[in-house]
Amino acid sequence: MSENPQSNTFVRESVALDYAKLTELMIKDLSKNQTTTSKTFTRANVATYLGNPKRYSKELQAMSAYLYDFSPHYRRLINYYAKLPTLDYYIEPYGLDMSKSVNEKTFRNNYNKAVDFIELMSLRHEFGKALVTAWKVGTFYGFELYTKDTYFIKELPYDFCQISGIADGVYTFSFDVSYFERNSDQLELYPPEFKKMYNSYKAGKPKWQEIDPARSICIKVNEEVYYDIPPFAGLFADIFDIEDYKALRMASEVVGNYKFIVEKIPLRETSDKNNDFKIDLKTVQMFHNKTASLLPDEIGIFSTPFDVDTVEFTKSNYESDNVANAESAFYTSAGTAKQLFNPDGTSSATLAKAINIDEAEVFSVLRQLERIGTGKLKNSISGAFKFRLRILDNTIFNRKENAETLLKNAQFGLPVKLMLCACLGISPSAVVSMNFLEEQVLGLTSNFIPLVSSHTQSGAEESSVEEGGRPLSEDDELTEKGESQREGEDNAKRK
Repeated sequence: MSENPQSNTFVRESVALDYAKLTELMIKDLSKNQTTTSKTFTRANVATYLGNPKRYSKELQAMSAYLYDFSPHYRRLINYYAKLPTLDYYIEPYGLDMSKSVNEKTFRNNYNKAVDFIELMSLRHEFGKALVTAWKVGTFYGFELYTKDTYFIKELPYDFCQISGIADGVYTFSFDVSYFERNSDQLELYPPEFKKMYNSYKAGKPKWQEIDPARSICIKVNEEVYYDIPPFAGLFADIFDIEDYKALRMASEVVGNYKFIVEKIPLRETSDKNNDFKIDLKTVQMFHNKTASLLPDEIGIFSTPFDVDTVEFTKSNYESDNVANAESAFYTSAGTAKQLFNPDGTSSATLAKAINIDEAEVFSVLRQLERIGTGKLKNSISGAFKFRLRILDNTIFNRKENAETLLKNAQFGLPVKLMLCACLGISPSAVVSMNFLEEQVLGLTSNFIPLVSSHTQSGAEESSVEEGGRPLSEDDELTEKGESQREGEDNAKRK
């Protein structure tokens, strides 16, 4: 890496640019005929795989990927956890020795390089895609591809990857290069490093070869074990229950709506002969066919000389809906509030507490992302000053609350302004550039007059416009009784 003291922009020069430009990276060569097959899984597979998850870890991952495509319930659950965090971030200096004089210019230059480096990674987009895979199959395996102005994480096939170590608190992994024996057409779509690994394998080296930790990205949801396992593998049987009950409900509806018309052929009661019909069978067949041609598919018809009793296939209205019960059991087993996907009578306060538990699961994965980003900074930027990536514990549910907390702390002089801007979705570089644009270029502060509000009025004016009583509670702070009172007419009757 070269450093130019006159430049604040970080430039990575470790990649040979004769490799296909990232903006033109081919994911699939459409000029070649390719056929794909997908394995179908059954309920019987679940018990076998879960009976020995370490041995069948790859099969469990494949089943999870299959169910993600097959089951809308499972897909929504995976996407819920993967897309719950907003991935708001900022760059934090550490290890700063304040007992010594700090070269402000050098510090600013190094900080700008760290900001440029992290922003090149497009964390929200690249890590966002990786999190979907990580929550789906348990572990995301990727390889960095970049030029000086473009960054991309190429996802590697999980069934040919396995964790092989830990470096600086971050997982490292190995890749089975025999993958290219079955997928020779893919080799040209991979970086040169993989071609070298494959050639060394053909020359006699082992097929499992470790990916360069400086270029690898490995995110693991379940850190309690080192082998791969989808985080919601225990729900596979519940998913099959839902589909089975759906099929049963459909069959029940079909049978319940099906009707029969019975045509009884009269017999001569005084005759001593067997099968002595009053109407010949040719005539019976003619009228039977004419009647059948007039009936819809939902109504059947048959002719018989026997007395027929009516048989009803409809079920009782009081019988519980097994599909709804199976769906409820699915979300209960997942530990996730079903009201997020199918709201019913649970109060907002109870739902908010359930969401807090889900958020705690997500935050542990964010700590991995922090260490991955910080490790990239360590390897790529040298100097006396150290910086690390910080990802806020922000989700789509708590972002507003966290911003209000940071704003109050900023008003008391705490050094959280960059955190507050990050919480609002503003990138570290945009904080500086937008402030310069608004203040120095456009002069918005001096040209814009604040709108009249309770914050800009005097005490007398405020008292004239503010209504009495304490402020309303937030929806997620209400109990079930409080929600009922707000939605009902109790307050109106008190006035």
